[in-house]
Amino acid sequence: MVNNHWVWYKSGKPFVPDEDKFGFVYIITNTKTTKAYVGCKQYYSMGKRKTKHKWEMYTGSSKYLNKDIEKIGKKYFTFEVIAEYKNKRSLRYYEMYYQVKWNVLTATIEGSDERAYYNSYVGGKFFPPIELYQDPDYKEMMRKKVYDNVKVLDKKRKSALKREENIEYKKKMRENNYDNLEVKKKLRDKNLGEKSSSALGPHKLTFEDGRLIVVPNLARWAMDSNKYDWAQLFHLKRGYKIQGGKKVRILKCKDIIKVEELNDSRNI
Repeated sequence: MVNNHWVWYKSGKPFVPDEDKFGFVYIITNTKTTKAYVGCKQYYSMGKRKTKHKWEMYTGSSKYLNKDIEKIGKKYFTFEVIAEYKNKRSLRYYEMYYQVKWNVLTATIEGSDERAYYNSYVGGKFFPPIELYQDPDYKEMMRKKVYDNVKVLDKKRKSALKREENIEYKKKMRENNYDNLEVKKKLRDKNLGEKSSSALGPHKLTFEDGRLIVVPNLARWAMDSNKYDWAQLFHLKRGYKIQGGKKVRILKCKDIIKVEELNDSRNI
């Protein structure tokens, strides 16, 4: 076990570093005044040569913090690791994340005008982090806000009860039961019957083997055949589709090589 003065944040368990990580974000707290300092520390310098940092007994870079440590003694300070990160980019991002979250530049000790943190500035650069990390405090806060909030739960319960007692609502839900084959057929007939769409109406299809057929309604024919995607047939008729913001040429749809619209009629 590595000999160091660090412990895990909140749990107080001895800290053993992950050698695959780049460094950690920490909080150092003056137990006499509750004043704290939030910063980060690398395990190594990544220059021409990999140089180990003396992180084990590191006491932060704040001159005001170190002055107090020297004045009242190290035993009156806690050294806690919040989280480890695998690269410099993530390390710097989450250092600033916690500095901003805890308002290190503006927060004051309760009942006084004394600043709550030794931090003189928030450091690092504004880069999106490479790895995603969900702050456990935030998750707990959201859980309490949504699931432990009596008002929210009561509102959800009343809303569910209202829906259950509403006959018109229940009737509407039954009519829109998409697992009902009869309803599915009605919806399909409605969507493919009278709607204006360039995929509807009579079309001539040319196959690879030279066959030609005329269908009264392209979309309905494709769906009834259970073989062709009418959207792909529409792309083939147009000659391209939009993919990733760019036009991509469409030359065939399975064994169909050409789709032509015969007239403007939309009747089946």
